[in-house]
Amino acid sequence: MARSSVYGISRVDNEVSRTHGWLVTIQRRGVIYRKHFSDGVHGGKTKSFNAAKAYRDEVIAKHPPFSMREYSNIVKKNNRSGVVGVCRYCASETRDMPEEKQRWFWVASWPLPDGRRKRVKFSVKKYGEEGAFKMALKARKDALKKLEGEFDPGAVRRKPARRRAATGEGARRGA
Repeated sequence: MARSSVYGISRVDNEVSRTHGWLVTIQRRGVIYRKHFSDGVHGGKTKSFNAAKAYRDEVIAKHPPFSMREYSNIVKKNNRSGVVGVCRYCASETRDMPEEKQRWFWVASWPLPDGRRKRVKFSVKKYGEEGAFKMALKARKDALKKLEGEFDPGAVRRKPARRRAATGEGARRGA
């Protein structure tokens, strides 16, 4: 049992309100499933955690996460190109320059299974407006064909566990 949290489950310890337990929060397709599991009601931390985990697993079984392909096709409110994952971009170092010196690109992007994003850009100067746009469309379409797995919204925020460097007395003794 983790003190802090596991996917969709977090610990609540509030002395002021005398609230102690586990909170399950899962969002699926715009609906939030939230339920609190009190230590007092369930007979302790371990039992309330097990009840929270069972509820979390039930919610996930009934409402699986988006596939990576489904997630990659959600139209965002700020989309101006008309195509999900394709945008027109001005190189930041040239944005304040006169228009004839600005470097413009059409950029295709898509998520990778580990939560990072892949981006490829195509120069408007080199390929022309329409050519660069079509190349970005094709790059994204080809990448999405290969995209498999489920979308994990927490993948980007979670950092891999870092191993501590062996220092101090324990390192010298070989412990």
